[in-house]
Amino acid sequence: MKPLTIFTRLVIGNVIILVLILGMGGVISYDLTRLRALHTDLLTVHQESLSTNETLIDALELLVQFDQKFFATRDPDYYTRFNEQHIIVESEFNTLFPLLDTVEQRYAFDRAINAFQAYLAWFNINARPGDTTAAGNFDILARQRLPLERKVHAHLNAVLSATRQQITRSTKRSGEMAQEIFFVTVATTLLTVLAGIILTLFNTHSIRNSVRRLQHKTQEISAGRFEEIRTMEGPKEIQDLALHFNTMCRRLRELDDLKADFISHVSHELRTPMTSIKEAALMLTKGYYAREPEKQTQLHGLIHDECRRLLGSVMRILDFSKMEAGKMEYQPVIFQMPDLLRSVLLKLAPLARSKGISLEFSPPPSDLPDIRADQDRIIEVLDNLIGNAVKFTPADGRVIVDCRTTESGVIQVRVTDNGPGIALEHLENIFYKFKQIDADLNPRMGTGLGLCISKYIISAHGGDIWAENTESGGTRVSFTLPVSS
Repeated sequence: MKPLTIFTRLVIGNVIILVLILGMGGVISYDLTRLRALHTDLLTVHQESLSTNETLIDALELLVQFDQKFFATRDPDYYTRFNEQHIIVESEFNTLFPLLDTVEQRYAFDRAINAFQAYLAWFNINARPGDTTAAGNFDILARQRLPLERKVHAHLNAVLSATRQQITRSTKRSGEMAQEIFFVTVATTLLTVLAGIILTLFNTHSIRNSVRRLQHKTQEISAGRFEEIRTMEGPKEIQDLALHFNTMCRRLRELDDLKADFISHVSHELRTPMTSIKEAALMLTKGYYAREPEKQTQLHGLIHDECRRLLGSVMRILDFSKMEAGKMEYQPVIFQMPDLLRSVLLKLAPLARSKGISLEFSPPPSDLPDIRADQDRIIEVLDNLIGNAVKFTPADGRVIVDCRTTESGVIQVRVTDNGPGIALEHLENIFYKFKQIDADLNPRMGTGLGLCISKYIISAHGGDIWAENTESGGTRVSFTLPVSS
C-alpha cells in the first residue's frame, strides 16, 4: 500500500474531526428541532386546549344558570339568553376539538358533546316560553337536569384531565430531550476531542519516531559510520527522505573508501619519488661513488627525474582541485586532431615497444574538420587514455587509436585494446574522483586521477567521454569534441 503524505494524513484527520463536528451539529440540530416543536406544542396547542376547555366549562355553567332561571320563572328573556349562550358553548366545543391530539382527549370530548346534545334535547322538549303551568314541575325538571349536567361536566373534566396529563408528559419528555441533547453534546464533544488527540498522536508518533531515527543516523554519520536505514515506516515524505538518506550514506561510504584509496595512492605516489630523492641525496652527501663520476651523474639524473615525477604528481592534484572548483583556465587554439594524435603516439611508442605491444593509428578521413580546444589539456587526456591502454594491455597485445566524424558532426577519438576488459559495474566508476578498481577483481585501470581529470577536461570543452567493452573482450575508451565553428 502506498504510504500517505503528511499533508494527506492531516487532511484525513481534519476531515474525520469535521465529520464528527458536523454529525454532532446535525444530531443536536435535529434534537433541538424536536424540542422546539415539543415546546411549541406545549405552549400553544396544549395550553390553548386547556384554556379553551376551562372556558367551555365556564360557558356551560352559565348556560345551566340560564336554564335554571328559565324553568324557575318561565321568562322568555332567559330562554333567549339560553339560546345565545348555547351558541357560545357550541362554538367553544368547535374550537376545542382541533386542539385535541390524543385518543383519551378525543374519546372524552366525544362523550362530552354527546352528553351536551342529550342535555339540549331534554331542554328543547321541556322548554316552552310563556307556559306558566309547568312552573310547579321545577323540582322534577331539576332532578332530570342534574344527571345530564353532571355527565357533561364529568366528560369535560375528563378532557381537561387528559389535557393536563398530556402537558405533564410533554413537559417530562421536554426535560428528557434536553438531558439527551446535553449528553449527546458532551459525548460527541469528548469523542471529537478524543479523535483529534488520537489522530494527532498517531501522526506525531510516526513522524517523531522517523525523525529520531534519522537524527540517530545523522549522529552515526558524524561519527564516521555510514550504515543505511533498513526500514522506515511513516509518511511518504519521511520514507522518501529515508531513501535519499540511504543514497547519501552509500555515497558517503563510497567517498570515504575513495578518500582512503586516494590517500593511499597519493602517499605512494609522493613517498616513492621522495624516498628515491632522499636516498640518492644521502649517498651523494656521504661521498659514495666519489671516484666514479658516471655513477654520481646517474644519481643526479635520478634525483632530477624523481623531482620531475614528484612535481608532476603535485601539479596533477592541484589541477584536479582547480577543475573540481570550476576555476581551471583553458587556452583554446585551433588545430588538427590527427596531428596531435601522431605526436602523442610517437611519444608513447617506446613504452609500447618495450612491452611488445602493437600501437596502431588508423588513418583518419581526409576531410576531418579542425577543432578548437586547449591543446596541452587534450594532450594530457590522450596521454592518460593511451598510456593506460599500453600500461594495462598484456604483452603481444594491440592498442588501436582512430579519429573520425560522427553523424552528429562532432570529432570522436577512440582508444581500443584487446586486453581483459572492465567489469560492467565498473565502466562508469572509472571516471569517478579518487576511484580505484579492486586489483583482485579487475586490474584493468589501476589507480589515480587521470581518468577523472580527463572527464573534467572533455566536459569543459563541451564533449563527452565514456568506456565500453568490445566484442573481442577488450576495452574502448572514447571521447568527443565539438568542431571549430
